Amino acid sequence: MTITDDIRRWATALPEVEEVSHFRFHVPVFKVRGRTFLGLGRDETTAVFRVGEQQAADASQADPSAYEAVRRPDARKSFLGLQVELGRVPAERVRSLVEEAWRQQAPKRLVAEHDQHRPA
Repeated sequence: MTITDDIRRWATALPEVEEVSHFRFHVPVFKVRGRTFLGLGRDETTAVFRVGEQQAADASQADPSAYEAVRRPDARKSFLGLQVELGRVPAERVRSLVEEAWRQQAPKRLVAEHDQHRPA
């Protein structure tokens, strides 16, 4: 099972990531240049990753016990991300979702710089 410390380590290893507390729910949220890409659930058994809406829909359909595409509960019903039951998903998959969500929210230049400096 993936634990919060793993997610925190993976997220903060990416460029320009800051960890803050959600203003309303007081859970850890990870941002890149002010844009949220990952939030942990209140009981730390779930996390929401800001990936593409189609990717979230596909994952939810493939394994609804582990994944759920989540939307705002208010009238806007806008897409928030992919909620993952951390105990049902391999650690490597969670790690890849951390990076995918970061890439989705980080500025393109920052992603390009990160890719340039990655070991081959």
